[in-house]
Formats: sequence, C-alpha cells, structure tokens
Amino acid sequence: MDAWRDVLRDREVSVVDLCRKLDSSAWQEKPHGPSGKYFGVLLAALHELDRDIFVREVDRLNDIPLHPLHRKTLEILSRRQNDKPVTQVGGGIPVYVADEISEPDLVADNVRRWSRVRGLNLDEVTRIDVLARHPALDFLGCYDVQLSGIVLTWPVDRVSGIRLWWRRLDAEHTFYHEVGHHACGHLEGGQVATQEAEANVYAVKMMLRARPPLRLLLVAVLWPLVLWQRRSHRQKA
Repeated sequence: MDAWRDVLRDREVSVVDLCRKLDSSAWQEKPHGPSGKYFGVLLAALHELDRDIFVREVDRLNDIPLHPLHRKTLEILSRRQNDKPVTQVGGGIPVYVADEISEPDLVADNVRRWSRVRGLNLDEVTRIDVLARHPALDFLGCYDVQLSGIVLTWPVDRVSGIRLWWRRLDAEHTFYHEVGHHACGHLEGGQVATQEAEANVYAVKMMLRARPPLRLLLVAVLWPLVLWQRRSHRQKA
C-alpha cells in the first residue's frame, strides 16, 4: 500500500517507470510467483495516473503475443477505459457501478450517505467499485489491499418492503466493514479471523453513529440484560 501511494504522489516519474516495466518481454512468458498480479497492478496504477497513456499502452500490448494469462488480465483491465464514476465521495474518491446494476443512481445515493458518517476514515482510499451480486460470488465485499480500493456487491433482483430494507442495511454494514479493514491497516488479502472481528467492531460503531434510532433500540433491548447480569452476579457473590 505504501508503494502504491508513493506511485500516486510522484505522477510524472511514475508514468515513465510504469511504461518501462510494461515494455518487457516477461509478459510473453508464463507468470512466475507474483508476476501475474504484478502485471495487473502496473496497468491499474497507470490507469490511475494517466488515462490517455493507459489507452495507448493497452493498444500497444494488444499487438504483442502476450501469455494467455497476461492477455486475460489485459482484457479485464482494459475495460477501465470506458469507466465513468457515478459519483465521488470523501473529497474525490470515484465510485464505479457495474452496468448490470439497473439503479446506479440509487447505489450512488446510498454510498454518498454512508460516506458522510462522522469519524468514517476514507483517507487514501483510491476508488470504490460496486459489482452485481451473483450466487457465484462468495463474498459481499472486499478490501483491495494492493490498490487501496473497496469492492462491494449490490443485488440485481428487485425486491420491496422488509427484504429491501434488510438488503440495504446489509450493504451498509458491508461498506463500513470494508472501510474498517482499511482504517485498521490490515495488510492480509485473505480471511483472517482477528482482522474480520476488528473490522466488524468498526462496522458496528459506524452503523450506530449512522442510525441513532438503532442505537436507542439496542440500548433498550440490551440494558435490561446488563442489569439482570449484574444483579445475578451480586447474588452469587
């Protein structure tokens, strides 16, 4: 993450360095170790820094006999040429919504509202991507460690009433959870139990700040239990 942020700070030098690394015969060979992901990170960084040069570099790479795995990476990353953010939050963080989602404006409204919660830490998050939620996806959200980005999913089927309310509540919690990974400085890409628990604590704190009635409801429900537990403890003592 520190290297990514350094790249974004020194744009002119970084663009030259990225183009030099992309102009390598290594991408015609089978990926070794982290080189497969590295190719994608180079392209994503170039896209963030200079979209015109990114387009030219994609065209150049398309004319080279890349290894099939790198070719697939190039195909996926090249789709960013036509990406247009539906909104910006947190002082300029772009929010991208997948074409499969029929109500991008609704998604944008929700993400804007969530991002305004007092104390939410969006510092140095580079982008937020909202993908269509499908059964094949085994996650609801993701903190993109390499790119300091957040990936969310959104239902594509239309529902109403309590199901709609619950899905929006679930999406909001997922957003705060993924921001929590960022705010807590988590550097692991996989599921780490202690980090998941820490991100959940952060998410609950943000949920309660965003929804005061929910906080009052929890107090009303839990406070009698706390009193009962204290009374039982005193009786046992």
